Amino acid sequence: MKISNVFILIAYLLLTSSMTIEAKNLDSGAEIYSDRCVLCHGNKGMGDGYIPMRLKGYPQTSLFESPKATDKTALVKVISKGVLIDTVNEYMPPWESELTEEQISDLADFVSYLRSDTENALIMLEKHTRKLDKTVRDGRVIFETRCALCHGKLGLGDGRMARIIKNPPPADLTKSILTPHQMGLIIKLGGQEVGRSPKMPPWGDFMTDNEVNAVVDFIDTLKD
Repeated sequence: MKISNVFILIAYLLLTSSMTIEAKNLDSGAEIYSDRCVLCHGNKGMGDGYIPMRLKGYPQTSLFESPKATDKTALVKVISKGVLIDTVNEYMPPWESELTEEQISDLADFVSYLRSDTENALIMLEKHTRKLDKTVRDGRVIFETRCALCHGKLGLGDGRMARIIKNPPPADLTKSILTPHQMGLIIKLGGQEVGRSPKMPPWGDFMTDNEVNAVVDFIDTLKD
């Protein structure tokens, strides 16, 4: 083998090795995000986690809108110190005592990746968020924050928006005869995509499959 070919092979191996390490670090960051950050920042980083959706006056937590940190160094600092930094809101916990420096670095890399290549980052993230168990209790929380405005807290179709949405009005879910699969499709795709009311919005871009299933399970309890 010629010397030039040897150098090309070595360069290729080094490049592919570094790419593998980078992918591994990003995947580690995605796993940490799914475990530690979803409650506030949401399962897609849009700031629609369970906590801010339920508490009035909760600070904006989107990772895309007016971010507090825009580079790796700043992200590491915010993740590590949290509320200990004056410009960070009081609900952001400092993670330096619970995560290693390597984990914080991986998480910072993943947040940067989420902002720069959102579509592929979300595919990576979903591998971890879909593993999280979602119970009927989770479904109730999601229903109350996303569905009750139209369908009402008890699913009777009497939410606040029912005064505005007419012809057809929000469905009375307690009388629904849809199968769980059909209900899940309507939640994910919206009413128009499945030949139902176009006023029913699609939630597939905001909710994971296991969250949709949890909402479907909760709706089933409203029929009792």
